[in-house]
Amino acid sequence: MNKSLTELIDDFVNYKRHNGYVYVSAEYHLMKYAEYTSANFPDENVPSKTSINSFLKEHSHTPGTLYNLAAFLREFSRYLISIGYTDAYIIPYKKVPLPTPVQPYLFTEAEISVFFMACDSMPYDCHVPKRNIVFPAMYRLMYCCGLRCKEARTLKCENVVLNHNYIDILQSKGPKSRRIFISDELSHYLASYNESVNRLLPNRVYFFPSRGDSPYSSESVENTFLKIWYTAFPEKQGNGVSIRAYDLRHHFAYANMNRWLKEGKDVNAMLPYLMRYMGHQDIESTLYYFHLVPEIYREIIEKSSFFEDLLPEVTDNDQE
Repeated sequence: MNKSLTELIDDFVNYKRHNGYVYVSAEYHLMKYAEYTSANFPDENVPSKTSINSFLKEHSHTPGTLYNLAAFLREFSRYLISIGYTDAYIIPYKKVPLPTPVQPYLFTEAEISVFFMACDSMPYDCHVPKRNIVFPAMYRLMYCCGLRCKEARTLKCENVVLNHNYIDILQSKGPKSRRIFISDELSHYLASYNESVNRLLPNRVYFFPSRGDSPYSSESVENTFLKIWYTAFPEKQGNGVSIRAYDLRHHFAYANMNRWLKEGKDVNAMLPYLMRYMGHQDIESTLYYFHLVPEIYREIIEKSSFFEDLLPEVTDNDQE
């Protein structure tokens, strides 16, 4: 048992992938822990309480990242103990609490229109020559299909089947995958986008490539979204309202529910389709959106007494 920390992380990631998990984000964060440990605790090859607490302290200002780091490190140490590294430190479950969810921002249709006008006006950047083509298409896909940011930015060309109007989202959250069907209009738009990017980067792997042929980081997706948003709405900067690229996904759920109500459709019957399309693991994650928009919640209760028993009380743990 004389493997280095990096080698043990490689073994762990391979183990998880053999069990059906993608584990890209976890691998990235665990390697960051290995780098930190190598620089600050060079003699350590098994996670200790001291090195873990020191590493987590570096991320105390970002509760979401801190929570994920703790989860990855906890799982890694449990794996190490199972193969004989009994000195590995396991972070107690209550040491890093689940972060309080950020209240979603629900766009108006006018805001969506202005935002995408600003998207389409992104200037060319010689340092990232595809950026002004890639981001408008990426954000439109997130808006039209309610994709998670990670699902959009890591989407591979082989999983985008535009001639049959569908996209395969592989192992997004856990070892689950789904197929989403898209409209003719979106398919034609993405086909035109694809042709443009192919001229710059033929035979690429990623549908929304960054430099070379790698996916954009989550930070780039978020920072670019905010830059475009505040270009479109400079008066909103510093107003204390939190907004994220992820809110395009929230808008997708809200807009569909609102449309079904206006069309007089049975929302109760439509919910399972929305749940599967968005990749929710249970119906409670979809029902969460009713509590965000009081007018939709009231109207649904008036139309169907079924929801009086079905709708759960929402706690901080109910967001995905």
